[in-house]
Amino acid sequence: MQRQTMAIVGFGDLGERLAGRLHPQHWRCLGLRRKAHAVPAGVEGVAVHLSDPASLAVLADRQPAALVITLSPAERSEAGYRAGFTQAMQNILAGLGSHRPQRIYFVSSTRVYAEVDGGWVDENSPLDETDPRSQAIIEAENALRAFSASAVILRAAGLYGGDSAYLLKKVSSGHVHAREPLQFGNRIHRDDVAAFIAATLPGGRLAGVPLPEVINMVDDAPVALQEVEQWLCSALGCAYEPAAQAEEQAHKRVRNARLRATGYELQFADYRAGYGDVLHRWLAHSDREDGLDLH
Repeated sequence: MQRQTMAIVGFGDLGERLAGRLHPQHWRCLGLRRKAHAVPAGVEGVAVHLSDPASLAVLADRQPAALVITLSPAERSEAGYRAGFTQAMQNILAGLGSHRPQRIYFVSSTRVYAEVDGGWVDENSPLDETDPRSQAIIEAENALRAFSASAVILRAAGLYGGDSAYLLKKVSSGHVHAREPLQFGNRIHRDDVAAFIAATLPGGRLAGVPLPEVINMVDDAPVALQEVEQWLCSALGCAYEPAAQAEEQAHKRVRNARLRATGYELQFADYRAGYGDVLHRWLAHSDREDGLDLH
């Protein structure tokens, strides 16, 4: 098989996990980020700035067969979301010019769903039409859809995994949700997102499986955050002392039937499996870094 080029825009932890799963005889990997040197061995770093369309013209020059796009807000304001998602996606697509990769993956977010009362959602559920931050992500999705029929939008829940341990530090210091009302959360281990993309690329185990345009990336166990926190406290050997009551916040439960239908088998099917791995790594290291996300 002739080597093809994979470009990962916004190369970071997820990109590194994906690059490590690509067979070097099948793929050469480009890591596009602000600091070109901050990539692992085997990845060619390319310096780009997502607010600078000219720097992204490298995509048209290198003509990748596959493209993975991971975006984040420039800052937490509405303007930061528009810059980090809407404008960044427009600039990436402009950088591709007339080139159309065979497959484009956009790691989006389950934040885009309108549900706020803990109900179940799937890929056909109504989207949020009121929150400008969600709208910025939806606009990025729509721009990609209009650009390429080969795009796959991966709406990821809270990404976690690796050596970072924000939630563990938070829980171990006594910061947990109130006992009521229950607040449901959804999550996906970073390794599962990377492994799914690798498996569905040419040469991967699921390469021939048709993929729907939108797939929720979430594990098998959307559960109350209180359950996760209590389990973590028990695993860490610290007291679980939630307050009695708090104001209810927006929350939802996300179905993963489409992900399952592709034939992909989750490495970390629920929070116990995923956080068991995180706990092992965290307790094995004295340097405990922040960075674990749970939405």
